[in-house]
Amino acid sequence: MNGKVFDENLSDILSDSQFMTIATTCADGSPWATPLGWWAFDEENNQIVFDNRRGTMHAENLARDPRCFISIVNYDLEHSRSVHIKTVAHKLIGQEYDCAKKLILDRGLDVTDDIFAAPICDLDEGRTEVREMEDGLVRFHCYFTYEEKK
Repeated sequence: MNGKVFDENLSDILSDSQFMTIATTCADGSPWATPLGWWAFDEENNQIVFDNRRGTMHAENLARDPRCFISIVNYDLEHSRSVHIKTVAHKLIGQEYDCAKKLILDRGLDVTDDIFAAPICDLDEGRTEVREMEDGLVRFHCYFTYEEKK
């Protein structure tokens, strides 16, 4: 895997993509996916931070079950680039909340209620694909997993 191509594409997607989709689990076990525009990548803590408006289905789901799956697709579909993160989300308070709020506001976005963080953990090399095509385009699909400690 070309480390420079990997790092550049991952950085581009996490800094330039406008929306992410978060999938959570409803009380009856069914999936729920929500597109979110109010998010940012917290590079210092290697996590996705996002505004989590109270009363929404994904907020209720995360309060009950913190497991989630985040997908971020870049704005340039010609390059076929995406990041997928299996993780857990937790509510931020105090200084962590203030830092995450600043990151989201710095992207020109608003913050409504709670802010959650979802760590980016282990790279799943078996599923990750980084390929430079003959026409100069890049195929980049990156997967991260979070394994709960037992």
